[in-house]
Amino acid sequence: WRSHFPLISFIHGGVMLRIFSLVCLVTLLFLAVAPPPAALQAAVDDEYFGLPEDAGRDEVIAYCGACHSMKLVVQQGLTRQVWAELLVWMYEEQEMAPLEPREEKLMLDYLAEHLGPEGQKDRLRKRGVLR
Repeated sequence: WRSHFPLISFIHGGVMLRIFSLVCLVTLLFLAVAPPPAALQAAVDDEYFGLPEDAGRDEVIAYCGACHSMKLVVQQGLTRQVWAELLVWMYEEQEMAPLEPREEKLMLDYLAEHLGPEGQKDRLRKRGVLR
């Protein structure tokens, strides 16, 4: 019967499984060595995590980065009010030492401007991640 159905014989012989395995392996190897897109590579290489230079950037990186990955911080896109509420929650529930009022205002100004909903979209557009 194999002579009448060569495809069945081909699949039955395990050749198809070997070809599928080889295709999967080549794909995984390609993904492992392929460089990331330029916009993502720039984000990886940027010591400031793509945050624009402005008053408060160093404080945000220092204070937030002391406990959190900056990747977590920069992806939030919260409003100023929610950032402020989050700080209060960290003071009260996570035993974070309260910031001096001047530092807190500086950080909240920066977070609202650059990591608020609109600032987040603008930053991602500049990096080529969003259109």
